[in-house]
Amino acid sequence: MCLTAAENSVPVSNDISVPLTVVDTIGSNDEAAVAWLGVREAAALLGRHRTRVYDLVRSGDLVAVHTGDGDQRSLRIDRSSLERWLVAGGSPGVPLTIRNAWAIVGLASGDDVLAARCVGLLPRAEDVSRARARLARASLLELAPRLRRRATLTILHVPAPVLAALEQDGGLVRTGVSAATPYGWDELLDEEPHWRLDAYMPPDNLRPLHERLSGIPTTSATRPVLLRTVDGLWPFPSHCQLAPQPLAALDLLDYPDAPARRRGREVLRELAELEPSTVARRTARARTLHGPLLGKTLGTASSRGPRPVVEGDPLIDTRAAAAHIVGVLWATASQGATVKELRAATGMTRERLEAAYEYLLAHPPLGLAVQRLRDELFLVSAPEVGNSIERHLGNPRPQPLSRAATEVLAIVAYKQPIARAGIEQIRGTNSDSAGDTLLVRGLVEFDQHHLLVTTRAFLDFAGLRDLADLPPLPDVDAESVRRELLEAI
Repeated sequence: MCLTAAENSVPVSNDISVPLTVVDTIGSNDEAAVAWLGVREAAALLGRHRTRVYDLVRSGDLVAVHTGDGDQRSLRIDRSSLERWLVAGGSPGVPLTIRNAWAIVGLASGDDVLAARCVGLLPRAEDVSRARARLARASLLELAPRLRRRATLTILHVPAPVLAALEQDGGLVRTGVSAATPYGWDELLDEEPHWRLDAYMPPDNLRPLHERLSGIPTTSATRPVLLRTVDGLWPFPSHCQLAPQPLAALDLLDYPDAPARRRGREVLRELAELEPSTVARRTARARTLHGPLLGKTLGTASSRGPRPVVEGDPLIDTRAAAAHIVGVLWATASQGATVKELRAATGMTRERLEAAYEYLLAHPPLGLAVQRLRDELFLVSAPEVGNSIERHLGNPRPQPLSRAATEVLAIVAYKQPIARAGIEQIRGTNSDSAGDTLLVRGLVEFDQHHLLVTTRAFLDFAGLRDLADLPPLPDVDAESVRRELLEAI
């Protein structure tokens, strides 16, 4: 695979990619010197003649630079590209063309849509047969050295705003370390990844990215990203944002760090023992399960019981009617629905809906509750899981109410709708300040008659499903109250 950049590349401080596989200069610091080898040293590590090194440079399998001027000009080989060649096996064979390489990748991916698209890139039927025969004779790991021309690698150093935009780009196909979390390759995330982003990008999107980077000062803090462009037709299906597991593992072999290459080899070895259909199923399963599950039989599906299904006509079955109400309320998110809207959606009578609501009060969904404010219903989290939700959202603790505000809120809750004058008559003191506090916090509001009533926020504040959950007031003996008043006079 070639390490390259598009034409008119950005300055070296923002872009360390090179045109074709040869650049004019390399850095002069010690780290750069260690990263580059002479032709003689490269040949010794390969165990081949120097002419073989030149052949690999011309084929794009090794990255090389020219140093010096005139008679002192010499060729230097990138150590990481040499290590990748050795890790992949260095097996003989001419690198396959882009279309043939993608045909093999598609056939080995286990993804029927990707396989059909990649095989469709081949112009002749005999090419398809040849690709199938190659994959039958050798595994994807063994063919890795011949698949390097499937994409062109471009290494960019991008500032944080550009990196954030790239990570949100729906047109990129994440691979390598960017696919580590979905596929459970947790060991690749224990330390700082070599690349902050590894993704396939359409070639037409690379030039605008270069132009954007050219206008950014070179002093900006940057992060390394690895972008892979495919010459010719785009091999991925539309809306594909994650490379299939075999391809993501194959791309790990291009990394300079040993842990990534080791993980790539392990995954490819284990996948070689599975049928393509099994690979596809395992790939989808790995997106939801954690840990290295490759090469092991998944028995969870057979041991799991059937999904419970609520059957019955909601017009005559209360349990089914309750399930339909929950489904409609879930679809409305936090907006809720009125009784009229629920009846229109479910076709239930008012009596049937009220019976279903009573059923939900007695049998609430786990972790959820149906909340009611007059004729509006909402699906909310249950009070017992409130602390976990608050910690997850990072919400600050609400400020406690003063004693006066608590008294006013209790009066409104039990006596609503009530006027300000009625509150003052009960408390025997001015309550404007406490009432204003409750209005600002949204716990009470004025109705159409300018009387105070509680809001949905009050139900959340008090952990109530509806006002019927308010604790009953203690009974008051009118005769004892009359005696106390007479004694006071």
